[in-house]
Amino acid sequence: MRLRSVFLLWILLSTVFCKALCAHSDGAPLNCMGSGVDRINWLFATPGAYTCGNLGCHYQYPINSGKGKFMLFVLDTCEPGDTVDILVSFKKTDTDFHGFQVTAQDRYYGNRLVGTFVNVGDDDDTQVEGGGRYATHTKKGTQQKFWHVKWQAPPADFLTVNPVRFYAMGVESNNDDTSMGDYVYTATRLIVVEPKKVKKGQKIKVIDKGKEHKKE
Repeated sequence: MRLRSVFLLWILLSTVFCKALCAHSDGAPLNCMGSGVDRINWLFATPGAYTCGNLGCHYQYPINSGKGKFMLFVLDTCEPGDTVDILVSFKKTDTDFHGFQVTAQDRYYGNRLVGTFVNVGDDDDTQVEGGGRYATHTKKGTQQKFWHVKWQAPPADFLTVNPVRFYAMGVESNNDDTSMGDYVYTATRLIVVEPKKVKKGQKIKVIDKGKEHKKE
């Protein structure tokens, strides 16, 4: 009963938070992604069925019902600790204002958030939130249809349940400062985080000794 009350309170707070920010363009709320639920730290979770399209921000049209095409590009594999490029974009859209948010989760303990998002150089079109657990647009970034951020995979000593799934939410906005007339889209991609396997007989460098050895 107590867990149910906490969950209902969380839904209420998320709805209020999302509604309070629906008219602002300086970044997406943290809890409107439409991905999995982090059962350990629910304050930094992204709900399984809730997006900006049904929490009150942009609710006029069903999710993914617009004519635009929302896309997420991520590598298929990477090594622990690697930093990979994340590309988010809209195509076939005739509006001038857009937004996005992306996060990454594995299945350990109920879809926890993993890895760290990083801004690219001096790019002021994107920003990271939640301690690097999310990446989203800035106010300036709403005037474009393409964003580029980076994601650093968890280190080798961090247990990662593969594949890691990226969840992205995109908004196609008419910029009228209301929750009406906007379309919400979602996209997902998978990445496997694991060290490269060294084939038998392949030469590997031992840097601390300055020699090359063959793997037996």
